[in-house]
Amino acid sequence: MKNFVVLAALLAALSGCTVGPDYVEASKAVKLPETLGQEHFARDKGLWKSAVPADSLPKGDWWKIFDDKTLDALLERCCKNNPDLAAAFYRVEQARESALMDKADLYPNIEAHASYARTGTSKNAWMSMGTYNNWLAGFGLTWDLDLFGRIRSILEADIADAQAMLCAYRSLMLDLEANVARAYFSVRALKSEVAILERTLDVRREDTKLVRARVAMDYSTNIDLQRAIQQEHDAAAQLASCKRSLLLGENTLALLIGSTPTEIGVKIEPLADHFPKMPQCVPSQLLERRPDIAEAERGVYAANARIGAAQAAFFPTVSLTANTDLNTAKFDKILQAHSFAWGVSPQIYLPIFEAGRNIAQKRVALAAHKESLEQYRSVVLTAIKEVEDALASIRLLADEFEERVQVVAASYDVQRMTRIQYDEGYTDYFSVSEAQRQHLTNERALIVLRGDRYKACVDLIQSIGGGWNIKDVSQTEPAVDKSGRQIDPDYGQNDILPTL
Repeated sequence: MKNFVVLAALLAALSGCTVGPDYVEASKAVKLPETLGQEHFARDKGLWKSAVPADSLPKGDWWKIFDDKTLDALLERCCKNNPDLAAAFYRVEQARESALMDKADLYPNIEAHASYARTGTSKNAWMSMGTYNNWLAGFGLTWDLDLFGRIRSILEADIADAQAMLCAYRSLMLDLEANVARAYFSVRALKSEVAILERTLDVRREDTKLVRARVAMDYSTNIDLQRAIQQEHDAAAQLASCKRSLLLGENTLALLIGSTPTEIGVKIEPLADHFPKMPQCVPSQLLERRPDIAEAERGVYAANARIGAAQAAFFPTVSLTANTDLNTAKFDKILQAHSFAWGVSPQIYLPIFEAGRNIAQKRVALAAHKESLEQYRSVVLTAIKEVEDALASIRLLADEFEERVQVVAASYDVQRMTRIQYDEGYTDYFSVSEAQRQHLTNERALIVLRGDRYKACVDLIQSIGGGWNIKDVSQTEPAVDKSGRQIDPDYGQNDILPTL
């Protein structure tokens, strides 16, 4: 028994060894500039630094910059009620519990057992024992000593997968929040278009009545009347099309917040010109908070750990089985010392010939690791593109908006002056209808542009992983996320398996 204790202690000490490669941060393979802006990021070559995913930095309720109570209420309902987000949360729970299941393999498995049997043997057998009872009670132990770190490598990979799943959950939450904001601003823009088209249709109907009266008095021709009727029905058709788009947009918004269209329960007003102040450039530290970048980095870590598991397959596997029992034919003697029995069975498995299976398994793990590195690089490059696109859109849409305002003002003057000329008999109704059509087109284009400016703000915030105020980066995230679900504070980006 003493030798058994010494052997177990020695094997436990050896189990601290691992044969897998040390993890090299994936971020060292990809660089980010210190500042992401049009003039700096696109041209300067000396502003690059190591990208370090920082998904745990606080992001806050980024939509507060729009100062819109209706949007606040919709996003709160999205975080609480969206079924896709809830499903993603439970995927995180599954991944975490799966990792805990594998962690149990690091420790001895102890089980208790008890049995009773009454046996009758043949009287004609050469060694007949007649009829007898057999009482058995005891404990058994099995332990995979994991001398070369196979189980720990698998566990590291499982934990990294669970962390990646948590990052995917946060990424989905950010995507849903951004989609709700974009859908909301699209609905508000459509509300503005509907309001303009309703006013336009009223004006067109009055024009038709006026032109019909002028035709009756021989001041206008039937061609003018037909043009007026055409303008009236065209405005009605545009209004019907816009109302259809509005209803579809409201349905999309209801789906995103996890309700039906009849249960939205908020009044959505037309879009106004109250744009939030947006930065011209952003520090790359903000981009590093993107949850999809953190998810890709955890994927690289998991792939690296699986190399260690594949490498451990070349080394011996040592397991230990032991049991202690109380065995007797009479129940009243089961607690006597003479009923005690024990057994120890160490086992060693050494692969000698696997027909290339282990070599191929390691090559698969190496190739998977390279694949994950390239995926990480792709995610970072995509993030850079999205930030540049959003910054460019915000700046250029602002310029386009200012010019479009002037276009609308000029087309209104053309419409007004053309109408005066028509009333005084200097031109026909064709010029009036064309001026009206062009002005309505310009007004609708301005509304669409206004909505695009709001959505470009949302695109920038999403591309940098949330709001850009990082003065509180030293704070930690709360234990409860925005959907109200409990998140383990020790279960995050840096929660990796410690060295055993």
